[in-house]
Amino acid sequence: MTDRSREASAVFATGALLGVAILVNYAVNRPGTFGLNYRVYHVAAEAALAGRDFYAVTPADSGYHYVYPPATVLAFLPSALAESWVPGFLAMTAVSVAASAVAARLLAGYVESLGYVVSRLERALLFAFLLASAASAPSLGYGQVNHALALALVAGFVWLARGREARAGVALAVPAFVKVFPAVVGLWLLRRRAWRAIAAAVGTAASLFGLGLLVFGVDTTRTYVTAALLPQRETADFVGGLAPGKSFVTLRRPLSVLFPNVDPVWYAVGAAALLAPVLAALYYRPRTVTDRHVAVHGTLVAMVLAFPSLLLYYAYTAFSLVVLLYDLPAGRGRQLFVAGALLANVSLSYGNLRETVRALPLGPATAQAILDAALPVLRLGTPVLWGSLLTLAGCLVYRVESGALSVPAPLRAVLDTE
Repeated sequence: MTDRSREASAVFATGALLGVAILVNYAVNRPGTFGLNYRVYHVAAEAALAGRDFYAVTPADSGYHYVYPPATVLAFLPSALAESWVPGFLAMTAVSVAASAVAARLLAGYVESLGYVVSRLERALLFAFLLASAASAPSLGYGQVNHALALALVAGFVWLARGREARAGVALAVPAFVKVFPAVVGLWLLRRRAWRAIAAAVGTAASLFGLGLLVFGVDTTRTYVTAALLPQRETADFVGGLAPGKSFVTLRRPLSVLFPNVDPVWYAVGAAALLAPVLAALYYRPRTVTDRHVAVHGTLVAMVLAFPSLLLYYAYTAFSLVVLLYDLPAGRGRQLFVAGALLANVSLSYGNLRETVRALPLGPATAQAILDAALPVLRLGTPVLWGSLLTLAGCLVYRVESGALSVPAPLRAVLDTE
């Protein structure tokens, strides 16, 4: 096994093990977590089938509402045929397993097309990572659609790299239509001048939006925009500094903590201002396939960090994360990238830590000491945030090492020091 394979396997294995620990914790301490999101899909489908407002209904045991575009509820209508949400949840779990298997096959095949060998063990670990990493496990437990959307992103970028632009555009449009913020991938399509992919993506999103308008009417579409889409900005959560228990991975978190009295709109501006020069550097004259991979990684990480994304959306970076674990050449850039990938596997917020510590056989004083020590760190940022930033740093250093970016002589001397 090569160093690349060992490092990739370490990331896959640690991510999957931590994810399994999360699922075990749900089963033992929070069994009501299973199907948490799917129950929302189920009651929304029941309301849609009955001709009622599916944005107004909530499950009896939670206050969550349906927040996806109207056309998406059509995919859940079969669930309404059963009285219980359980059969639909089991079907959604099967879809997630299948999506992870297909994504693993696509990624392994793409990596091998670059000239690297992906063993059977690595393929198995990759599948486990995509299905149940610390970022993916909550979606699996909740019955979320994120595994299917992560597959769409993987397939879209694989097809784009293989010149199948129209197919890539359709695939990349799906997560953008459902979750909105993945539309950031359009920045890379513009940089690549992938006009057919852009046309296919816009056409797909417009067609799906039109389908919802045709089937459910103007009033339902307006309700989606005003009651579901716009409130997802969640700026109120950042007023006075984001609470440490909130499971967000975003640059807006440290900005809100460092500048608690600023209008939350400026946190969005600040996050964009911090990420823009990084993307500009990674987009600058991509000469090789690896250059394009680091540019895609910058796009996907920026997509997650610029918005108030939950920790589980880190799973959307799977394409570039997996590919670069094999494709980044040896050097300081690779070291930073692998370290960041390992750190980002620790999908932890202060709320998660508090729950974990209280479940351990620790004395009250010891438990409180751990929480007190962790609070300042986790209030400022989660391991997923810091790990993501480390992977971006690794990409930037790689471009310097490859000679694509120029830096001051003293800094280059540091980078060149072994």
